[in-house]
Amino acid sequence: MHTSKLETAKNLAKGHFLVEPNLQHIHLIEPLDDNDPGDPIRLLEVVEGSLARGIEPVGFTADPARGINYPSIIIEISPAEYKSVRNGKLRIGNRDWTIGKELLAS
Repeated sequence: MHTSKLETAKNLAKGHFLVEPNLQHIHLIEPLDDNDPGDPIRLLEVVEGSLARGIEPVGFTADPARGINYPSIIIEISPAEYKSVRNGKLRIGNRDWTIGKELLAS
């Protein structure tokens, strides 16, 4: 049985917190369509020391051998860009994408 996209996103976040010491926040980017296995999990990652270079999504394919049954998109931004996203001055992607639930290290 496959884990849900939300559970997979939580597991990805936990793994990213383990390997990136400067990671401050991870947010799920919504909408998250659990009914479409091809619709990727989208994560917004705020990393101290990341260069402010705008929104550059990086896509990854599913990796079932590692328990990741869905494609994913990671958007890494700096803390300054995060402030701009939060106050509406910087868009994170498609017009229907919004910052959703914060995913935690534990």
